[in-house]
Amino acid sequence: MLYKTEQQDWLKRLCAGEEEAYRFFFKEYYQILGSFAQQYVKEEMIAEDIVNDVIYELYRNKKSFPDIVSLKSFLFTSIKHRSLNYIRGKKAHAVYFLLHKAITELPEKIQEIYKLSLSGESNEAIAAQLHLTIDSVKAYKKRGKQILKKKLQNLLLFLSVTL
Repeated sequence: MLYKTEQQDWLKRLCAGEEEAYRFFFKEYYQILGSFAQQYVKEEMIAEDIVNDVIYELYRNKKSFPDIVSLKSFLFTSIKHRSLNYIRGKKAHAVYFLLHKAITELPEKIQEIYKLSLSGESNEAIAAQLHLTIDSVKAYKKRGKQILKKKLQNLLLFLSVTL
């Protein structure tokens, strides 16, 4: 570890983009930052990607920090936010997959109406396209909503707990 005056000198060189300062930075902080990220994402490769992205951002933008504490704060905060964004994205993907799967398990007519509705079609357009009345489209959608609600009940519980 460096003494305070050495830290200030090293930090100035790091902020200036000096390669040797980055090598030292990488050696000193990479493992600690990786462990921190892995506490969130639970996957070593993903944690390494997050740390690499943050270090690259630091290098590319040549951010300036008044002291080591500010640098560490930036690093840990950036890694925390990127990790949480990764987790949110992973959850959103899982929700989309489960919703899509549930829709494909609906009865054929309801499934067709839901797919048209999700693609932006109005009830009137769906009714015209499928040769149904608007009230029939609404009734199919209502029935589909009931089925989906029942099928996705556990997902809704999961989301209320984790979000």
